[in-house]
Amino acid sequence: MFPEKLDNANVLYYTPKDNYGYIYYDNGEIADHINYLAICKYANQKEECYLFKCDENYEVVGDSLWSSIEECMKVANSSYEGNIIWIDVATL
Repeated sequence: MFPEKLDNANVLYYTPKDNYGYIYYDNGEIADHINYLAICKYANQKEECYLFKCDENYEVVGDSLWSSIEECMKVANSSYEGNIIWIDVATL
C-alpha cells in the first residue's frame, strides 16, 4: 500500500509501480531508479504541490515544486512520455 505521507508531505495522487526513468550522479552513473511518481502537498501550502520521484521502497529520490496539481500532472505527462495513470488518494 502506498504511504499516506512522503517526507512529511500529504500524498494526493500517486502512480502504479512502473519504470519512470533514473536519477543520475554527475558522472553519469545511475544513482536511483524511479518506480513511482507522487503529487504531494505540505500542510502549510495552499496551491503549490510537489512532484516526487520515488524508488521501489517509496523513498523520495527527487522532487520539483509546481504551482498546482494540474501543473504537476502536465509536467509528469510531458516528462515521462505518455499519459500517466494517477491514483487519487481521496477516492480510496
